[in-house]
Amino acid sequence: MTLLILFDIDGTLLRAGDPAHARAMREALHELLGEPVSLDGIPLAGMLDSQIARLALLRHGVSEEAIAQLLPQVMRRMGTRYRELVPPGARRDWVLPGVRPLLDRLQQRGHLTGVLTGNAALVARWKLAAAELDRALPFGAYGDDAQERHELVTRAIEDARTRFAVSPSHQQTILVGDTPRDIAAARESGTKVLAVATGRFGVEELRAEHPDAVVPDLADVEHVTALLESLGRCG
Repeated sequence: MTLLILFDIDGTLLRAGDPAHARAMREALHELLGEPVSLDGIPLAGMLDSQIARLALLRHGVSEEAIAQLLPQVMRRMGTRYRELVPPGARRDWVLPGVRPLLDRLQQRGHLTGVLTGNAALVARWKLAAAELDRALPFGAYGDDAQERHELVTRAIEDARTRFAVSPSHQQTILVGDTPRDIAAARESGTKVLAVATGRFGVEELRAEHPDAVVPDLADVEHVTALLESLGRCG
């Protein structure tokens, strides 16, 4: 059975806490509003970029109507600025243990690997390219594709159908992520989820959110592959 396996980026594929990403968002907001906009106090883990920007703008006193007009511009400018800040290859050493061989192994087994991330599309695609993971993760859904994380699952499935002429169901789709929001997105979308404790949350914190499975990291490639395929069979 071919599975659709969707990976979060920050904290799952790459180290969490990319300062260039936060800087690019702050500078995009500043440029478009003409004054600094703070991100302080906004919970970033597992959030969509569009949600983060919207909260920052609301807190800054911008109206809902104006935010609807501004958000696409913020996402585009942030993506452009991120690429300016991050040179080619600059995220190669951010790749977490087991990620490269796991992606290779899953593709050898005939599975489709993509991303489901809170990063806006332009940021995500350059971040993956800068880590040299883009060829292994050619499709997905991004933080400017929807208003809520669980809505991205359908977007990613539709992208896979378009690109590969396959029709994976939600039951054949597995999310891999490092935050409670990844787990909640799987629950709300009817997919399975493998939680991985390589971000800001430990194994026990993630287990308390009742994922289908949890691992400390992705380093044991054969074990993780078997686990993912077992979850797919359970679907």
